[in-house]
Formats: sequence, C-alpha cells, structure tokens
Amino acid sequence: MVKKYLLLLLPFLLLMLGGCAESSGESAGKIIPPSNPFHPLVGKWTVLRELDTNGNGEGATRQWVGSDVQFAAGAVAFGGHVWDKLSYKIKRVNAADYLMMKYIPSTGISIPKTERVDVITVYAAANYLGEFMKLDDTSMIFFMQNKKLLLKKVADQADSTLRVANTNAQHLNLNRNEGISGVLLGLRMPSGTDYTYQTLWIAVEHQQLHPILAAERIFFPRTSGFWELDVQDSSAAGETGNILTARNVATKIPDTKKGKKGTGDQADTDPALRIIHYIGNNYVAIEKRTAGVNQLQVLPVDKLSSPIEIKVSDLLGDNELNAYLSAREQSVADLRDKGVTLLNRDESGENLGLVRKNGHWFLIGRVNYQSGGKFEQTDFELKIIPPANLIFYDTLVLSWHNIKDRVPDAMDAFTSPNKDIALVKTKNKLTIYPIGAEKLAENPLAELELPEGTTVIMAEWATGSYVDSWEKSFLAYGAQALSGSSVRMR
Repeated sequence: MVKKYLLLLLPFLLLMLGGCAESSGESAGKIIPPSNPFHPLVGKWTVLRELDTNGNGEGATRQWVGSDVQFAAGAVAFGGHVWDKLSYKIKRVNAADYLMMKYIPSTGISIPKTERVDVITVYAAANYLGEFMKLDDTSMIFFMQNKKLLLKKVADQADSTLRVANTNAQHLNLNRNEGISGVLLGLRMPSGTDYTYQTLWIAVEHQQLHPILAAERIFFPRTSGFWELDVQDSSAAGETGNILTARNVATKIPDTKKGKKGTGDQADTDPALRIIHYIGNNYVAIEKRTAGVNQLQVLPVDKLSSPIEIKVSDLLGDNELNAYLSAREQSVADLRDKGVTLLNRDESGENLGLVRKNGHWFLIGRVNYQSGGKFEQTDFELKIIPPANLIFYDTLVLSWHNIKDRVPDAMDAFTSPNKDIALVKTKNKLTIYPIGAEKLAENPLAELELPEGTTVIMAEWATGSYVDSWEKSFLAYGAQALSGSSVRMR
C-alpha cells in the first residue's frame, strides 16, 4: 500500500522539484528570457521632449519629438526598427543620483516622493538595446544610443499592426541579418617605445561599403551599452608607464576625477607599461612590463585599476588549472636543463594571455626567468578553447589555407557571422572582401593602409538592424570618416 501511494505521489514530487530547481552554472552571465512571459513595458508611448544634457534648454534638437515607442508582448518598435526576442533586467535606483550619472539635471522632471524608481534594461536576442527609467505609470525616460528621451504613455496597447506581427513570426521581419554586417575593429599601433590605439567601424550592406569611421580610442560594446577604454600616460622619473581606464560613454565622469591620470591605486604605486593584446565585452588581456619583466595578465573591464588579475581557475575552472600547470611544468622542465633561474612559481595560473594565430585567438601561458643576468620569457600554448565569457565570437568561416592561397602574405583574418564579408590583414594593409561561394570574392571592396606593426586587438560584429544602431552610436561618440588618402576603393 505504501509503495502504491508513493508511486501516485511521484509525478507531483517531480513537478515540485522541477519548479524549484536552480539553473546550472552554465547560464551565469547570460541574459535568459524568463520561462513564463514577463513584460514590464507595454503600450504605446510618445516622445515629449529630448532632454538637454546641458540643462539650459538651448540648442537641443527636436529630431525625435512626437515619435512613438511601442511595446507588444515580445517586441519593441522605435525609429523605424522593430526588435524581438526580448529579455529584461530590473534594478531599483535613486532617481536623482541616476539622472546625475546620465548628465541630466533633475530640475523640471517629476521624481516620485520615494525618490526610488525602477530602471528596466532591455535586451534583444541578448544584445543591449536601451534603458527605461519609470517615473510613474504614465511617464518614463528612454536611454538609447546617447539619446535621452522623456516619454508619455498614450495607449495601454501597441498599435494592432505590431501586435499582429508579433503573433505571426513569418511576417515579423525584425532583425534581418542577410546582406548587412558591421564590425568595430580595435587596432594597436607602434609609436616610439609605446603604442597608440584606434577603433575602426567597417560596415557593408549588400556588398556596398559604408564610409569607414575611426576614433582614437577603443570604443566597444557591452551588455550595459557602449564603453570606451582609454590609455593614459603615467611616465615619471625616467620610468615609462601608463594607466588603463574604462567607462560607459553615457556615464558622467565625476568632477573629482577629471584631469587626473587614471583612477585607483595604479596611478601612484605601479608605474608599469601595459600593452593591450585583446579586449572583449568583459575582459582585457594585456602584457605588463615593469622593471624589465614582461608578464601576461587578464583583467576585468569593470576593475582595471585593481591590482588583482584573473586566474585560470576564475575563467576555466579547477580542471583547466591543472592543464595549465601541466603545460607550464613541461616548459619549466626544458628551461631547467639550460640552468636558468625562474622568477616565480605561478601556482595559481595568473601569467595568462591571448595571442592571434591563423585567424583565431589562442590561450597561452608564460614563464618568466633570468638567464645570463637578463630577464627573459617563454610562452606555451594551452590546448583549451577560450570560453564564451572571454571571447564571444571567434569563427573563421573560410579555412586559413583558403585565405593564404588567395592572399599569400596574410597575417590575420576575420569573417562576419553572416558569412558575407572578410577582413584580411597583411603587414601594412587591411583588405575588405565580399565572400561568395565559400571563398573570397575576386575583387575586394577596399584597402586600408596600416602602419607597419599594427595589430588587431578587437573585432566586435553587428548584424541586421544593429549595424545602423552601432554606426549611429559611434558617430555620436565622435568618430570621423577616414579620408580617401588612407582608404583605396576597388
């Protein structure tokens, strides 16, 4: 009888356990749509005014006044674009503090008496779309692409055309990827004993090249919006050094930090030269040169001023730490036979970095040692695929052999997720090719002259409607079109 009773209860127990189960660690850091429909933003809203970040009400454009922002069950429409596959993140903030951080004076904006409001970050297909700060049930502020728009609710539901399209997937041509791709390309260029950094924007629509844009800093996308990474000189007393800082481009810089060389304790206590090898959404891989010793480091973008670097186990887990230590020991064994002196044991796996080879990123470790009174180093490759939280996209849709056959002096190559364009880098040139029939097209779209020694440290791709969004954001940041002298059209 007891056995029969337990069998009857088993389905209900399984149902309860399934409902209470936590998601696995594999989902950490990802934006996951809720299992049950959850739509904190609904209805039709109109733009009342564009908020003047100077606070004086003069000179503000009225480009978006009167435009509509509409939310259906799983889609949002604005500015002629529609996005689906929405997910959300909600945080509770102090309204006045948050407006100040966004360069917006709170005067003239009705803030709730509690002073606490919800800020809803919206993602489309896990890509950052914008933020909505709800002041009350009928008004909110929309932050998107450096736009700051005051919205008023005019209807509880979106227009029927958006609602119908949202329920009929074959008619919802939301984020078409075909024929349009763009990439933010980060470059490191030699400059004397140091380096300078530049970001290029290259976009191709149906094999037509957009004007190529450039900015003299690293401009890169994150889930919280667009950020910039700045390298500031900190050389003093004959020591060459620099400081790395990163910030959201829509975030106000506190007055107390303006004019200072960096933040945190690096500025005064660590006069090292930091050379960027790679930058992604969340991490930066660098080479740190101090007192003649060149070490590799992986640092979190959010804490570049922290003296604590990322360890192998932080990125890859304890099992891969053992693989790292094993590969390192093999390199150390070869060095011991030469009678060198090791500088450190690196038992925690901190001497970690990334290198480009044959169109892909590879994880490497480094052993620092002293030989004949000189500081030296040797690198060893890890047979480990870089994790997605370090490198989101690293696919070469053409074989490296195919690329080298076509461009014998190719040193690096990048291809778009749409498989429609390829960038091939040689010693002093970057060539943009269409891709057709799974190979480079006969004629390239354009060639860019590059200073000899230039290295690509970032390639962040956009497709579909994100191409237009990223391009406008880069222009708003201050990017300028490259002159014809540096770009040769083909």
